[in-house]
Amino acid sequence: MKSASQENPARGKVLLIGWDSADWEMIDPLMESGCMPALARLVKNGMRGNLATLQPVLSPMLWTSIATGKRADRHGICGFTEPLADGTGIGPVRSTSRKCKAIWNIFTQAGLKTNVIGWFASHPAEPINGVMLTENFLRYGPGKASNTPLSPGTVHPPGLAAEAAEWQVPTESLTPEDLVPFVPRLAEIDLNKDDRPLKLARRLSRAASVQAAATALIHTQPWDLMCVYFDAIDQFAHEFMPYHPPRMPDVSERDFELYSGVMAGC
Repeated sequence: MKSASQENPARGKVLLIGWDSADWEMIDPLMESGCMPALARLVKNGMRGNLATLQPVLSPMLWTSIATGKRADRHGICGFTEPLADGTGIGPVRSTSRKCKAIWNIFTQAGLKTNVIGWFASHPAEPINGVMLTENFLRYGPGKASNTPLSPGTVHPPGLAAEAAEWQVPTESLTPEDLVPFVPRLAEIDLNKDDRPLKLARRLSRAASVQAAATALIHTQPWDLMCVYFDAIDQFAHEFMPYHPPRMPDVSERDFELYSGVMAGC
């Protein structure tokens, strides 16, 4: 089936990019200094505003509200975990617990194609008209080889799983040159005593994996709607926001000098 944008190119496409924890207080100075020209163009030629969140601030709940237009009491995703079906314990929240349609389900029913990448509470992948890579696409441990199969339910259609595995960017594939833009004095750090560069590399590899998958799908798969979720800003902030200027009293001068540029780089 051809997508609507193929039948009528003038109809256009919608690209929805989710930046978890993005904040205008961080973004505005970067745009003003010329460090984010692409976003500055979007703002200049479009619209912007502040987004009020819901309480409690739990990412799976919030991003499901974005995907469904409903609050947790109606969409059913209330947190990061839920009881296992057999009552033996607790596991990650699952897409099968969602009680209403997400936008990709609505597009599917309308004969439109949607590609979804990394969205919270999207596992196991739903049989949508398009491609879905669930948040499990980013769950892999150190030493993962590029040809390691993805876990069942991570990719729809399943036949795309082998190709999708190639889009992952393992932490071990990054080089010191990849980290230097974030930590210019990386060479001064004893990595046997300070694991923060490794934590940086892990977060960067996740962001690179999402970017690689999104770029590949944009160019190789038909779509009317692309939903791409990046958790990078949130993940970086958990570790490196304490070092962002101005220096706080409990941050040493050396740590501040080493890591004060990480959040701006992110």
